[in-house]
Order: sequence, then C-alpha cells, then structure tokens
Amino acid sequence: MKRITIDKSTAKRIAANIFYPLLALSFALAVWAIWSASKGMPYVLPMPGSVLKEFFTLGGSGKFWLDVLATLGRTIGCFALSFVLALIFAVLGGVCKPVHRLISPIVSILRAAPTVAVILIAYAFMTKNSMAITVGFLVAFPVLYSAFYSAIDGVDRDLIDMAKLYGVRPIDRVRFIYLPQIAPTLFDTSGATLSLTLKVIVAAEILTNISLSIGNNIQISYAAFEITPLLAWTLISIVFSFVLEVAAALFKKIWEVTR
Repeated sequence: MKRITIDKSTAKRIAANIFYPLLALSFALAVWAIWSASKGMPYVLPMPGSVLKEFFTLGGSGKFWLDVLATLGRTIGCFALSFVLALIFAVLGGVCKPVHRLISPIVSILRAAPTVAVILIAYAFMTKNSMAITVGFLVAFPVLYSAFYSAIDGVDRDLIDMAKLYGVRPIDRVRFIYLPQIAPTLFDTSGATLSLTLKVIVAAEILTNISLSIGNNIQISYAAFEITPLLAWTLISIVFSFVLEVAAALFKKIWEVTR
C-alpha cells in the first residue's frame, strides 16, 4: 500500500474545502436566524437553534434509526441496481453502437419525465416499497448510463489499438486502460447520483406514506403543521445525503491511493 503524504498545497486545498462550506453554512444560518427573528412567529419559522435541538432529540430515539436505515436501505439498494445495469448497458453500448442507439431514446425519455408524475403512475401499479425503489431506479439509471457511456466512449482508441496489436489480453486491457480512465467518472457520478437517489426516494416516501421512512415523518409533520420537526427531518435528509456523497468521495480516494 502506498504511503499517504500531504504537502503544503494539498493541506491548503483541504483547509479551503473545509473553510468555505463552513462559511457558507454560517451565512445561511445567520440569514435564517435574522429572518426568523424578524417574523417573530416561531411556529411558522422557528429559530435554527430550535431545529437543531429537535434534530438531536430525534437522533436519540430508536425509531429514528429504524426510519433512517429503512430509507438508506432503499436508497443504496436502488443505487446498486441502477449502477450495475447502467454499467452493463454502457459497456454493451460502447462495444456495439446499435445497443446505444436503442437505449439512448429510452434514457432521454426517462430523464425528461417529471419525477412526481412517475411516482404517481408507479403508485397505481406497485406496492409502496417496490414503487419507491422503481422510481429511484428510473431517475438514477439515465444519469449513470449517460455518464458511464461517455466515459467508456472517451477511452483513448489509440491505446486500445496498440494493445490489440501487441496481443494484450482483454482482461489486462480492462484493468490497465479502461478502468483507470473511467474510474474517476464512476466515482464522481456515483456520489452525485447517490444524493439524487436519496432525494427521489424521500419524495416517493412522502407521497405514498411508507411507514418506516424519513419521508413519512416529513409527511406527518407537515400534516400536523409542526414546522420544527418538519425542518429537522428535512435537515436529516440533507445530512445523510451529504454522508453518502462523502462516502463515495472516500472510496474514490482509497482507490486512487491503493491502485
């Protein structure tokens, strides 16, 4: 395993990556606090402190983790299915162009379809859990397929031709030519798509009232007009969306260090 070293420029970049998000968050919280104070109506727009208190209160309950883990399970399962199928079809499309021409219009239609309409249509024919995963797949698959196909299609053809000329085995071509060139796209797209999938899954949970879920708690808070829990559960969704993106970035960094 390679030894990890951090030079001054890398340290500055890491510090900047921490400082600026914290600065943006501080600014957003300040605007929120000023706006809430100006309204003077905590039941309509509570102070950030109240929402954060509710956030940590919810985190201390057992049912909270059941709800969160159920939503994360749907998200990760949906993403894994989308990732595998998108990669398979992207490889097939890269090898055989008619496959890409066949799939491309379908991907375009799925990308253009309104998410809420897809949720409502799927809800009419499926159970709640399978519907949430299906809707997440229909949103995530087009994004992943387009990115994966572009990465595979953009691999240096001169290197491929040279490898064939010298009799390099197909498995070695994949390992030493294709994988190093497409891996950054796989990781970067996966992080953003994981976050997107979580948002779509939560939206499906809100509209269909899936019992164990983040979305159901958002719906219950909205129906009771309890703004503080509503904002706290929304913050929970944002936090775990960020956690998924960070996890994808961490896997990318591990791959870069160990390859």
